[in-house]
Amino acid sequence: GVLAAEASGPLRDLAEHLGAVVITTFAGKSAFPEDHPLYGWHAGSKGTTCGNYLARSADVLLAVGCRFADETTSSFRHGVSFAIPPTKLVQADIDPGEICKNYPTAVGLVGDARSVLQQLVAEVRERTPKREYGGTPYFDDIQRSKEEWLRELSPFRDSDRVPVTISRFIKELRAALERDAIVVTSSGHPQAQVLQEFAFYEPRSNVTSAGFSTMGFTLPAAIGAKLAAPGRQVVGVVGDGDFMMTMQELATAVQYNVPVVIAVLNNFGWQSIRDLQISAFGPERVLATEFLREGEPYSPDFCDIGRAFGCHAERIQSAEEVGPALARAFQSGRPSLIEVLVNREHPYSGGLVTGWWDVPVPAYLKERRATYERERGEERLL
Repeated sequence: GVLAAEASGPLRDLAEHLGAVVITTFAGKSAFPEDHPLYGWHAGSKGTTCGNYLARSADVLLAVGCRFADETTSSFRHGVSFAIPPTKLVQADIDPGEICKNYPTAVGLVGDARSVLQQLVAEVRERTPKREYGGTPYFDDIQRSKEEWLRELSPFRDSDRVPVTISRFIKELRAALERDAIVVTSSGHPQAQVLQEFAFYEPRSNVTSAGFSTMGFTLPAAIGAKLAAPGRQVVGVVGDGDFMMTMQELATAVQYNVPVVIAVLNNFGWQSIRDLQISAFGPERVLATEFLREGEPYSPDFCDIGRAFGCHAERIQSAEEVGPALARAFQSGRPSLIEVLVNREHPYSGGLVTGWWDVPVPAYLKERRATYERERGEERLL
């Protein structure tokens, strides 16, 4: 896609010439500056209200290197994230097998993303003058939909709850980091909410396992990112269950003195799965997703673990502690672990669900099962 082809420049040129909104997928996040007025965030089951609205209401959609996978498309339920047709799809991909694979394509373009975008920029510049998009009804609609998304997010993002919500942690993290900082995620709420809520400004500053949501990816990937970009801040944002898959790699970071910062968002369990169990099956159906010992929440002492490996380590739980803790971690010049106790109360334990995901509802929940079957019947896939 755009990032692999190093095509962020021509993507921006095309968007600004046409005054067209840009949305990205999991893997494409950071391809376009996310403080740009034409940025529309994301579509999909883990997307944003503005991204889904802008995608499904488009007359024409140019997709560059996009596979239209399950999460991006809200499990292909028509009219939730995309409405193809009536939206006309122009699909560009280096793999001809992707063209018209999941959605009908009005125009297919086979080629490298950078080459395709550069040629499109040349063509539109020759055929039409640059649009003065500021203040147009379409531009105003983009801004309104983004403002609505932030208002919906506010109870989570601006919360003063202790322990801190993940949304508020992400807000404080963005405020504390430099513009070109690299943030690494792998699975669960940390990954989904960084996608939804954290603004990236520079290409390739978002490192993620994308739709694979591979647990254990964050720590080793963050070490690799810091080795590749030693002059940039690198922070891994990871849940406690995910972190414990590969936490032994702290030894690698210490052994080779790789000063990466790992923020372990500790909610004492597989919280994203727990929240899914609650939303899909009800609170009485939570099973094997909380870390308990004799009925009480259980967790290893991650600070002691970090110190035992030789890391700088500390524990925080409130929003006002996030920035200072990050500053101390960077100033230490060492591999650092920040254990962040995060809120476990549903729904403040996670983020907002904006799209649709095909999670089967059991037959004993008769009304909800009927709703699920009706909604599943709206899936459209070639």
